[in-house]
Amino acid sequence: MNFKDISQSILEHVGGKDNIVNVLHCSTRLRIELKDYLKADIDSVKSITGVISAVNSGGQFQVIIGNNVTQVFNELLKLLGDDYSSDAHSETQAKSDLSAKGIFNKFASVVTGIFQPIIPAIAASGMMKALLLLAVSAGLTTKTSQSYLVMSFIADAAFYFLPLLLAYSCALKFKTNLYVSVALAGALVHPKLVALLAGSTPVELIGFTIPPVQYGSSVLPIILTIWLMSYIEKFAEKVTPGPVKIFMKPLLVLAIVAPIALIVLGPLGNYLGQGLSSGVFWVQSKVGWLAVALLSIFMPLIVMFGMHKVFYPIIFAAMATPGYETLIHSAMLSSNIAQGAGALTVWFIAKDASLKQVALPAGISALFGITEPALYGIHLKLKRTLLGCMIGAGCAGTFAGFVTLKAYAPVGPGLASLPMWIGEGNNFYYALITLGISLVVTPIAVKLLGFDEE
Repeated sequence: MNFKDISQSILEHVGGKDNIVNVLHCSTRLRIELKDYLKADIDSVKSITGVISAVNSGGQFQVIIGNNVTQVFNELLKLLGDDYSSDAHSETQAKSDLSAKGIFNKFASVVTGIFQPIIPAIAASGMMKALLLLAVSAGLTTKTSQSYLVMSFIADAAFYFLPLLLAYSCALKFKTNLYVSVALAGALVHPKLVALLAGSTPVELIGFTIPPVQYGSSVLPIILTIWLMSYIEKFAEKVTPGPVKIFMKPLLVLAIVAPIALIVLGPLGNYLGQGLSSGVFWVQSKVGWLAVALLSIFMPLIVMFGMHKVFYPIIFAAMATPGYETLIHSAMLSSNIAQGAGALTVWFIAKDASLKQVALPAGISALFGITEPALYGIHLKLKRTLLGCMIGAGCAGTFAGFVTLKAYAPVGPGLASLPMWIGEGNNFYYALITLGISLVVTPIAVKLLGFDEE
C-alpha cells in the first residue's frame, strides 16, 4: 500500500492544501477541518484505494483509513508542510454556522481537537495502573513496596498533571502561545499553592478570596482558562509596544488570566466538572441498565458519524472523580465485541470468497477495539448483520448496566485492553461476562436474521 499516493489523493479531493485549516487523527480516521466543505468530494475520497469510507460530521471531514491511519497522516503532514494550522489559515476560515447543527459541530470539533492528542498518554497511564493492580492481585508485589510506589507515581503523573497536557492541546486548538499556556496550567497545580489552599487560613489575591480548589486531574478549569487566554493574548498583542513585546505581552497575559483563573474560571470549571460527573451517575442510579443498553445498541451509528469523541468530557470527568467510568466504555465493550463476533460469523457462514476475505480481518480488528473495518466493510453493506450486532450489544449492555461495570482506564475496549476492567470486587469478571454475552448472542442473532451476500 502506497501511503504517499493515498495522502496525495485525499489532499486533492478535499480541495487542496489551501482548503485545510487543521488535521489530526484518532485510531482509525483522519479528522480534517476545512475552510470550505463544499470543495470536498466525498464520493471521490471514498473511492480511493486504501480508504474504507468518509463522512462529513462533527465539524470535520473524516476519512476512515483503519489501522494504517498513522502512516497516511504522516505522509499528509509532509505534503501540507509546517504552516497548515497557522493563524493565517484559521483567520480565513469560513464564517461560523450559528444554527443548532453548526454549533454542535463546532463543539464536537473543539472537544476532539483538545482531547484526541492527549489520549496516548492517558491510555498508557490507565493501563499501567490496571497492570499494577493485576500484579498485586497475582502476588507479584505489594502496595507498600518501593517498586510499586514508584511505578504508581509514573502511572498517576499523566492524570495528576492533566491540566498541563490539556493546556498544550488547548493552546494548539485556540491558537495561543504554547509555553505561556502550560505555565498557566502549572500555576494551578503548583505544589506550594496546593499546600497553601489546603490550609485552614483563607488565601486572598487582589482583595478576593481564592476558593480552595485542587486542580490536579481536573479538566474544565484549564480549558476555560486557555479559552479566555485566546482573547486576552490578542488584546495584549495590540496594546504592547514592539520593543518590549517579547516580555510585556506574556506578562500581561499571565497577570490578567492567572488571577481570573484562580478566582473565577477555575472554581467554575471544577463545579461544572463535578456536576457533569454527578449528573451521569444520577442518570445511571435511576435507569443505569437502560442507559448503557441504549448506548450499546446505537454505538455503531454514533461511531459511523465519528461522534463518539464528544464523550471525552464525560469520560475524563469520571476518571478524575470517582476514578472510573461506568457508561461509555461499557457500551463500547458491548458494541465492539458484538461487531467483531458478527463479522466473524459472516466469515464462517458466507460462501463468497471476497466477502470472507474482508470479514475475517475486520472481525479480528473489532474484537481488539477497532470497529471501522467491520462496520463499513461488512455490517453497513449487509445491513441485517448490523441489526444482529445491535441486538447482541444491547443484551450485553443491559447486563453491564445492571452490575454497574466500571472502566478504570480511558482505552478503546477490546481483548487487548481487558486489564482496564481490573478493580475491586468482581468487576473484571463482570467485564468477561459482558464480553461473553456479546460473543454468544450476536452470532445467534446474525444467523437467525440471515444476510444477502450480494
